[in-house]
Amino acid sequence: MPNELIASCSYISTARAGLVDADFQAILDEANARNATLGLTGLLAFNGLNFMQTLEGPRQNLLECMQLIELDRRHNGLVIFDRRELRHSEFSDWTMAGIRIQSNDNEHLVQLDAILSADEVRPETRNNFRSFQSYGRPAA
Repeated sequence: MPNELIASCSYISTARAGLVDADFQAILDEANARNATLGLTGLLAFNGLNFMQTLEGPRQNLLECMQLIELDRRHNGLVIFDRRELRHSEFSDWTMAGIRIQSNDNEHLVQLDAILSADEVRPETRNNFRSFQSYGRPAA
């Protein structure tokens, strides 16, 4: 398997109205269990209005998981903005890392920065998630 490429997919979607932090935690718990079974890894961020996720792993398993994600009624308007094939996982330490981003919560921003600072994370991925931090916030 060392020469096989890893499939990667990144998307943004809109959370259903009324989705709360407990719902986000349930999503993370489900994702961790499913990803462990499917050999997937990734990062999921939630800002109270939108989700952004990068998911990676064996191509067929990633496709199967994306089909389930697209059917999940806890969000809609899913837009895939990046698909890649990688030689190395960006999030190999996480079956699914999850961050709830809030404008007044530096602790979670520090956690996100720690995840994104890993050598394996591509600059494009870092930029995508750092840009996502400003989504859903009032303009300064």
